[in-house]
Amino acid sequence: MKTRPRLGKGIDALIPADTRATSIADVIELPLGDIRPNPIQPRKNMVGEKLNELAQSIKMHGLISPILVRRVNNRYEIIAGERRYHACRIAGLEKVPAIVKDVSDDTSFKLSLIENLQREDLNPMEEAEAYATLREQFGLTHQEIADSVMKDRSTISNSLRLLGLPEDMKKSLRDGSLTPGHARAILMMESEEDRLNLYRQIISKGMSVREAERRAQLKKTAPRRKASDPYLDGISAHLTDILSTRVICSWTRKHGRITIEVSSKEELERIVSFLSRSSEPMLS
Repeated sequence: MKTRPRLGKGIDALIPADTRATSIADVIELPLGDIRPNPIQPRKNMVGEKLNELAQSIKMHGLISPILVRRVNNRYEIIAGERRYHACRIAGLEKVPAIVKDVSDDTSFKLSLIENLQREDLNPMEEAEAYATLREQFGLTHQEIADSVMKDRSTISNSLRLLGLPEDMKKSLRDGSLTPGHARAILMMESEEDRLNLYRQIISKGMSVREAERRAQLKKTAPRRKASDPYLDGISAHLTDILSTRVICSWTRKHGRITIEVSSKEELERIVSFLSRSSEPMLS
């Protein structure tokens, strides 16, 4: 099996060509006390068994892969490698190997987000929120995010749809009692009541993803009162993709309607904020 590089072409493209490290001469030793974590960090939980295992490895063999930092006033701020930084603290190191780069606030933030996303150890909601930040704060399209983290565009779109779930379901995704596969099955349901019922069954019965998908599909394929319109269905799917929540477009003889489903006031505020400043074309 081929191993995927930790930092893909997306990260490499974000660092100006004249500042990229090209040899071991770019690596310097920095006092651990002079380094500070990135104030905006997608990973919310920086403790656990794996971090302690990394600390033990560093204590025995040293830090092999240097962290990436930038100079801010009289200290250094981490761009990429915060998990290694915390492990070095646990291991009791006084100095760490580092590469110093002169990059902007925006570039530093994007690099930090993408580096964490490529490590694949964020929980599903941390991952979705990081994608949302890249999209909403930095204007990256779904495809640009996918290229940056070396994933399919559909993976990014499916992850962003998790933001449309109610808070109790998001909490279950954070603590691992609900998987992204379960969440996708829940999102197949058309009504909030059906989604809530399926969620409760998944939690109470320990339902597998396959069973949840089967039940959602049975509900979805039940006879409908109206025949679907492929054109409107396509627009609905596209808007659902962009807004990360279910959108239904309908049309009568005299007028049309666009219905955007929200599960909370926070979700409503997120969508209004995105629509107010979005420049992404609705149709291609």
